[in-house]
Amino acid sequence: MDEVKAMARAGESVGKAVGTGIKSARHGAKRAGEVGMALSKQAAALAEQELANHGYSTDELQELIAQRATGMSRKELAKRGRKARKQWEKKTANSRKQLAKNTAAARKELAARIDPGKPKPRRKWPWVLLALTALGAAAAVAFSRRPEELPVAEADDSFTRRDTQARHRASRPDVPAQPDGQANITPERSH
Repeated sequence: MDEVKAMARAGESVGKAVGTGIKSARHGAKRAGEVGMALSKQAAALAEQELANHGYSTDELQELIAQRATGMSRKELAKRGRKARKQWEKKTANSRKQLAKNTAAARKELAARIDPGKPKPRRKWPWVLLALTALGAAAAVAFSRRPEELPVAEADDSFTRRDTQARHRASRPDVPAQPDGQANITPERSH
């Protein structure tokens, strides 16, 4: 059991050492940050003093750096940046609109595939209209035809005489006589 106790004590001592090391590293980093901040303030003040000795302000220096880097002044760069931002906003707005349209269309198509629903009922009124038109046309044709004119009887109530013989069944030898047994007799007509 001595080995277990020795290992436990070793772990504790290592843990203390690691904890102490981390604590001192944190404190050192904090001190380094504070010293770095103080030195940068001193360097900035010294740089401003040197610029003032040469006749430049910090704004003029920024302008000079911008001109040497891009060939344009800060005002021109700001104007160009505003234009670029406006164009970017327009493009993103158009892209959003198109994306919304595409999303809506895809959503509808997907919904139609998942649940096609019942088919639309076929309309019957065009067939009814067609049938009514056909009936109207047939009625118009029927009423437009004039009935066949029959000969009008003369004033003395006699009919015109026929020169040809009548074609009745009784006058034909191959056809039997009338069913009531009477022969077909044509009466003489007066002139």
